[in-house]
Amino acid sequence: MKVLQIVLGALGGLLVGMLATVMHSGPVDLPVVGLVLATALVASGTWFLLEWKKPYVWLGYAPGVIGATIWLLMFPPVNDSVLSVDQWVSQLWLILAPVAALVPSLLLAYRRPDSTSGEKAAD
Repeated sequence: MKVLQIVLGALGGLLVGMLATVMHSGPVDLPVVGLVLATALVASGTWFLLEWKKPYVWLGYAPGVIGATIWLLMFPPVNDSVLSVDQWVSQLWLILAPVAALVPSLLLAYRRPDSTSGEKAAD
């Protein structure tokens, strides 16, 4: 079952990575908007999978996002069609994609339990 979760996470990561990589260049003359939206998409996927209590799915999701990003930006023939007009945007996305896939997991791992979550402690 864990292998299936990792494979499904990798497929989801590939899809999210492809969508975010296409979206990262943003609308005309607004590349920062595309970077913010793409980063939010990847980070929200990581957050959802970890809050869903499926860490094995995340183990496939993160490499899937990173792999799709590297594949679409670095290897021909696809790198001709998804690169941004401004080269710095694509270079920054190569850094932001792994950060967005990995940092939310670190934040969720080190957060303190919330005492106001509405759950009653066992007496």
